Amino acid sequence: MALMISLEWNEDMCVGIDEIDADHKKILIIIAAIIDAIDINANAETIEKHFSELAACTASHFKHEEALMKTMGFEDFIEHQKGHQGFLVQLPELKNKLLNSNNAEAAGEVSQFLYDWVIEHILIADMDYVHAFYSEEKYSVSFKAIFQRSSEWLSQRVNISTRVLITALLPILGMLLLSFIAIKDNYQQYKNMLLLDNLTQIVQQVNSLTHNLQVERGLLSSYISSDYQRFSKALTSQQHKSNDEIYAFTTLLNSRKALLTEPMLIEFINSTKIDITELIIFRNGLNSTSISSEKILTGYNLIIGKLLSRVNRLSHIKMDAEFANNITAINAIVGLKEILGQQRELGTQLIDDDLSTHELIHSERYKQLYMQLGMQLNAIFIFNYSATPEQQQTCGKLCNVAKQKAFINKTIEDLMLKPGKEQNSQFWFITLTNRIDDIEIVTDKIINDLDTKTQLKLERLESRFYLVIIIISTIVVLNTLFSTILYHSVITPIRRITHALKQVTLGRYNQQMNESASKDEIGALYGAYETLRRKLLQADMSKNIIKRQQQSLLDRRKERDRYRELASRDTLTGALNRRKFNLILKQEINFAKQDKQKLSLLLLDIDHFKRINDTYGHAGGDQALRDFYDICSNSVKSSDIVARIGGEEFAILMPETDKAQAHVIAERLRHNIQALQIPYGQETIRLTASIGLAQWHEYDSFNVDEFISHTDKALYQAKRDGRNCVVEAST
Repeated sequence: MALMISLEWNEDMCVGIDEIDADHKKILIIIAAIIDAIDINANAETIEKHFSELAACTASHFKHEEALMKTMGFEDFIEHQKGHQGFLVQLPELKNKLLNSNNAEAAGEVSQFLYDWVIEHILIADMDYVHAFYSEEKYSVSFKAIFQRSSEWLSQRVNISTRVLITALLPILGMLLLSFIAIKDNYQQYKNMLLLDNLTQIVQQVNSLTHNLQVERGLLSSYISSDYQRFSKALTSQQHKSNDEIYAFTTLLNSRKALLTEPMLIEFINSTKIDITELIIFRNGLNSTSISSEKILTGYNLIIGKLLSRVNRLSHIKMDAEFANNITAINAIVGLKEILGQQRELGTQLIDDDLSTHELIHSERYKQLYMQLGMQLNAIFIFNYSATPEQQQTCGKLCNVAKQKAFINKTIEDLMLKPGKEQNSQFWFITLTNRIDDIEIVTDKIINDLDTKTQLKLERLESRFYLVIIIISTIVVLNTLFSTILYHSVITPIRRITHALKQVTLGRYNQQMNESASKDEIGALYGAYETLRRKLLQADMSKNIIKRQQQSLLDRRKERDRYRELASRDTLTGALNRRKFNLILKQEINFAKQDKQKLSLLLLDIDHFKRINDTYGHAGGDQALRDFYDICSNSVKSSDIVARIGGEEFAILMPETDKAQAHVIAERLRHNIQALQIPYGQETIRLTASIGLAQWHEYDSFNVDEFISHTDKALYQAKRDGRNCVVEAST
């Protein structure tokens, strides 16, 4: 055993807690002593002493450990405690197995169990809770300490493959986040451009519609004031144009509503549809010749005003400030055109009233005429404030406050305040109409320029969107590819090393790690594994040599034990001989003393055995002895010991059996012997036996010889009583 199992304390077995390490040293010393005692076949007293020391030392050690575990709140405390209790329960069983078995296998099993237990207890179980104990220590509050604790927390809760994966994915996620922001910003700009494109088309359509309504309003007013004779053909043509514009505007509104999500624009479309319906109803009612010119102007002014007012409110929709200003500027110049239109109709009526200069100047319409001039100037101011320099340059003198004011004053002076000129109202109408047409041209150009600019920006945004998508997709693909390679470059070697280490734990040392040429941590792991593999391979080879030596020793011990066993057996019957019986009887008496157990002894003598030898010869006698031993072995408990201590005399030792129980067994045995029929040739040999019974008592202080002699007296008494009976020894 000394060759196979060697227990010595070394520094690598320290757990770092002095009290626990001291206990471990004591336990190792005691277990080593037990193994040595087993190896030299020490006597029972020595074995008993060592096991008592081991029980006391381990109980004290377990108490220290459990107190420490409770202090630190060790989560596997219950499981650890069960292991302690289980070992303490096993110790008496190991001791009894060792003392009750005289073969090398049992001794080897006990030694190997103690060896395996002490290695597992110190290097695995205790290392686990000591590691947890050190993990509970508090670090000082510093950046380095916080960083260290955070790293340890992460390493304990997230496996390395997940950590590497997170590290690889973080750049991708960051890129995706930035990409999302860029795409969202691009989309928002694109959405604003789409909104502006819709607004431009709506404003353009409103401008076109209101312009045609303004022309229609002027022609209708002039047509009525001229007793329905003049402007008839022009009015009819203009009404057809207005109908086309109303239809085009209605179609535009219907086509846009389903595509838009801006609440204010949707509300504009719904309200404008109502305005268009009112416009259609109003225009249908103009066929009546009884309607006055004043009412016609009021109706047109109201409808056109509603349309322009609704368009003005569209500038409040959230959009880019530059384009919001563009919409405001367009609305301002469209409003200027409408004010000029109203001024044209109002001046035409004022001239047709044929008033004197004094009456003209003091009339209400003349005052309204100048109020509208103020409104024109305000519209020009708003336009100049909101428009770009290019738009201001396009508008030119039409959007100059001083020149517009001079134009209106000169027109009023020439066509209203200078009497005697013919067709002053017609000149007035034509002059302002030309002015309105000029503004309409400017308005269309500004709207078209804005639409062109919007379309260009939409195209640029679309191009940028696709470019961003291509760039982002390329970066994400390359990043993903690189991250995947990085992930596998770390995880694959670790998995390979892990697999190789698992093979090593199974005793397979053929997994070499020579392919890594890197000089980083992975290369160091490969090198460390390869060194470990070779060391273990050397140790395994040494172990095999030791095993062969041990096997040779074990074979020799088995051979020796076999010879001992043969020397302790009766060659004829196979029963224990007297010498071996006396050794076992001595051990059982010691156990009975220690454990306060009962112990009984039967001595059996075959009645008239000499007659059997004389009648059947020695061969018949030998057969009778063999069958007698078999019936004795089969009639008692498996723990009872049957021995042949004389020619025809046998002994049966009964541990943990009192006199009453032994008497019952003895009577059953006597009856079985009496019923035994031994075939021998053509005849049958029959036997009876006299049985003496005695129980060992501690207060009698019997030794082996005295106990046998005491029982022998009862045997002789059974013979004197006529044989074939059981007699108990007197106490």
